[in-house]
Amino acid sequence: MIKQSILIKSLKGIDMENIKKYIGYEPTTKCSVTGCENNADSEVYLYDYYDSTNEEFFEQDYTCPFICKEHMNINEEKARGEKIPRGSVRYPYTNQHYAQGYTRYQPLLEVYSEVFNEGLPVNNSSLRVDFTEVNAELIKYLSRNPELMYKLDPRKFEELVAEIFSKKGYDVSLTQRTRDGGKDIYAIRRDSIVSTLFVIETKRYSKTNKVGVEIVRGLYGVKSAERANVGMIVTTSSFTKDAIDFASPLNYELSLRDFNNLTEWLKEYK
Repeated sequence: MIKQSILIKSLKGIDMENIKKYIGYEPTTKCSVTGCENNADSEVYLYDYYDSTNEEFFEQDYTCPFICKEHMNINEEKARGEKIPRGSVRYPYTNQHYAQGYTRYQPLLEVYSEVFNEGLPVNNSSLRVDFTEVNAELIKYLSRNPELMYKLDPRKFEELVAEIFSKKGYDVSLTQRTRDGGKDIYAIRRDSIVSTLFVIETKRYSKTNKVGVEIVRGLYGVKSAERANVGMIVTTSSFTKDAIDFASPLNYELSLRDFNNLTEWLKEYK
């Protein structure tokens, strides 16, 4: 097991843009370990410290520039050596050119601020995926990583659902943001005979926070008051039994769509 003489410090404060990199990151980037098909979770750096000049050295590890969590853990468990200035550490996956120094990792969520919110640690419960606009690139990325919908800002989630319905051929408009809830999107489906108005409420909830019957009843009231044809709730979570039981006899007027439905919509988006 590796003797850890120096604590691994956070990379915060380091100018990431000026670190020498050999391979760029894209949303499709996989773990660099041979044969691994997992999405990359962290970027890998060679780190060293020059005690005589009080300087730090950072450089992307070109032998293994990206790594998944599974192989990162194995890499650390099987590392042999001492993490000291100008030291030498042998790893199974990283630093395969055996340079002096040791391996450090930075979550991709922190490194690539054009894709993810800048400066928030990956395990921070308040992390939000902060895309400036909902577009085909975002939807393609979410189709491969649907769990990241839980990290979207609620308004961005509304925009995501609106974009999906727009692509399906609906005429879509977002309502102004309010604290009252009740409806977030108007969507009109037109055909040669009739137009159908949907009022859609979105709930970007955590996986364990199910949508209850009160919200379903509330949307049904909004649908009736606005004389819409269909009320729909779209959530990243699921629905309680009472909510499903309430909506079941009203299946032509109320539609409940959960995380699994969203995942399928993302895959179908073209």
